This record gives sequence, structure tokens and C-alpha cells, in this order.
Amino acid sequence: MPTTASLPLLSENLKALGLTTDTIAFGLNYEFTKTEPKGMMKRFKKNQSAIDIDIACILYDDNCTINDMVWFKQLRDKTESIRHQGDSLNGKDRGEQALYDGPLDQEQIRLYLHKIPAHINKIGLLASSYYGQPLGKVKAGEVHLSDDEGNRAFTVNLKKLPRDCHSAWIASLQRGVDDWHLTLQNLPLSTNDLQGAAQEVAHELARAIPVPQAVRT
Repeated sequence: MPTTASLPLLSENLKALGLTTDTIAFGLNYEFTKTEPKGMMKRFKKNQSAIDIDIACILYDDNCTINDMVWFKQLRDKTESIRHQGDSLNGKDRGEQALYDGPLDQEQIRLYLHKIPAHINKIGLLASSYYGQPLGKVKAGEVHLSDDEGNRAFTVNLKKLPRDCHSAWIASLQRGVDDWHLTLQNLPLSTNDLQGAAQEVAHELARAIPVPQAVRT
């Protein structure tokens, strides 16, 4: 498996980052990490025996309004241009081939860029801890973006994220004239609730839109 060393923030179009196909994959791999709820929490989290990390893609229109989302509860967007390949609950339940050091991603969302509707202008790539533990508490873990030929645009080491980060805006894609532009974010979000996290990202995307200067009269 390629190194999971953290990379500096980057912002570039996909071709310049070495991706050669228009089908890309947002992938997650992490090592099984057991947890032990303490005290009264044991009564309410009987099924929480290991850290459960999830990935999601949020689709935004030109106004940075949430148009659709793909995650473990909704495996396809409306046009099936973005497809989740299935949920892992603990990092070891997808078979030997999908263990942390195996050849397959435990979770993967495939984006068929040529099929994404024209009104979708931006896509947020998110990772979150289902039970709210910090992402960096896993023994080892990474998220990455690659194409069908195995070329990687980035690899983010989950253990390099801020210590209290339980949900993160990993990266964003923005539609360009003839390619998609990728910006690596690595920004903690205040909630691991997907709808709330998606709204946080929408707010940040809207803040980044240049405000036209008033026309002088």
C-alpha cells in the first residue's frame, strides 16, 4: 500500500495531479481499533466495540446548495454518477482482501465524472467517525483519491488530523471548463452528523465565492 504520510495542501486540476481517467475513487482504509465504552455509556453503546469510520460525497450546485449526497445510507446519487461500494463497520468486516494492508479499499465511493449532471458545480469529500471518537484514534488509517489506473492525487493519514477531529472535510472538487479542480482541505467539522457537516461545508464553499464589485456610476 502506498505511504500514508501527510501531504501539503494542494489545489490543482486532476490532470495536473496525474489522474488519467474520468472515473475516480475516494477510498478509505483503516486498521481495526477496539474501543471500550466506560461507565454508564456501556448501557447505551453495546454495539460500539470498534471505531467505525465512514466516507461521503456531497453534491452542491452553483449556489453551494446541497443537491444530493452519497454515503452508507444512500449508496447512489439520483443519476447514479456517484456510487458508494458498501459500508465497513470496523475496518475488518469486508474480507481479507480489504484489510488495512490489503489491495482493496474497505470503503470506496466511485465518481464517474463524465456522468455528473451539469448543474453540479462542487463536490465535498468527507470522512467521519460514526460513534464520535477522534479519527486519529485509529491504530492506522488513510483516505485517498485515485483513478482507475491506480494513480493517486492525494493520500491523507488520519492520524495526522487534529487530535479532537471526529469529522473532516477532506477535499473538494470544483467543475472547470474542461476538467475538475481539486483542493485538499483537511478541515475539522463540528459535527459527525452528515447533514450538519454538509451544511458546514456549504457555508465555507459559499464564503469562498468572490463577491462582484459594485459597478461604478
